[in-house]
Amino acid sequence: MKLNSILTRLAQSTTSNVFLLVLLLFTLSCNAEAADLESGVRGLATRAPAKVTIDGDLAEFADAFCTPINYFHPNRKNRPAQFFYMWDDEAFYAALRTIDQKPANMAPDDRLWEGDGVEWYFDTRRGENFRSKSWTNDGSVHCYWVGLTKTEIKSRFCLRPGYLDAIPKLGVEVASRRTKTGMEVEFKMPWKNFPQFQVKEGEVIAVDAELCYADGGPRVDRFFAYGSPLSVQQPASLAKIQLVDKLEAAHWKNCAAVMMPIRCDTAWSQRTAAHAHAIVTLPPNHNDQVGKVAFRLTDLEGKTLGEFDAQPQVFQADGNFATASATWPNDLAAPGQHHVTAIVYDKDGKELARIAPRLVSTTMSKGY
Repeated sequence: MKLNSILTRLAQSTTSNVFLLVLLLFTLSCNAEAADLESGVRGLATRAPAKVTIDGDLAEFADAFCTPINYFHPNRKNRPAQFFYMWDDEAFYAALRTIDQKPANMAPDDRLWEGDGVEWYFDTRRGENFRSKSWTNDGSVHCYWVGLTKTEIKSRFCLRPGYLDAIPKLGVEVASRRTKTGMEVEFKMPWKNFPQFQVKEGEVIAVDAELCYADGGPRVDRFFAYGSPLSVQQPASLAKIQLVDKLEAAHWKNCAAVMMPIRCDTAWSQRTAAHAHAIVTLPPNHNDQVGKVAFRLTDLEGKTLGEFDAQPQVFQADGNFATASATWPNDLAAPGQHHVTAIVYDKDGKELARIAPRLVSTTMSKGY
């Protein structure tokens, strides 16, 4: 509803009830317009604060959109991590926080993917080439940024072999620092490397973020925040990311699957009769908006079999690495004969989003 129309109706109204109703409709309309996302958007980049200093300190990313990854790996001392995404008129900013007891990148400067580090996939092209099947040198880039040279805090950046002319590397910055439990790395990619792209709020680009693990030697594992190893071959595997001012409640429906990925399994050793186990990642910097997560089991016709509240647990306080989990008896829902959906509620009990298990192979070997 347009503002002029609302004002006209207010002027004609003499009852407080009508006034309050119209005011509420106006507020809801404004919020809906502010939160609109384009079709297919799966993630966000939130507006950066007034000044971003690339120094390895992630303080500027405190309110940034985040995709936690690898919380379900059995090696929680070396695998969980968090990717953050921001933008302003000058640049796109990304950051990484890891839990890692053996941070190292022993690779030469032109093969940074062979050690601990980030493979970064980025597409700003417009028109039919956007998220096409081919990497080109006209607005898409596959690159690498790492915080280490061997075990020394010495950040590095390189482009993918075969695409060394993808961008001129103008103003690219990487900085890192050690933490008590791992590493923090910041990355800045100025928009001037993509002269055909006109940055503004609401624009949609494509991104995937891959974290490589080496454990002090060559690469032994990898994990993708949005896609899978298919992203290496084609930008069509990348996720649509929208540039927004801030994370809104209405954004959760589109983005919760990468903010709060879930996994279901049955432990191989149990003290009770067989139970299934579900776990959901809690967002490190927007967890205050989550009131409850419940896992709903439905049969293959959609009938509800049961609903189980997830209990939160912080497994690493530094960086706020936390999950929530629930269990239920296997006899309630036989494998292959049911679906699991995580339902996220806000503090007032209003539903924010629904999340399904991610049926994508994302690591060094096929399988999920």
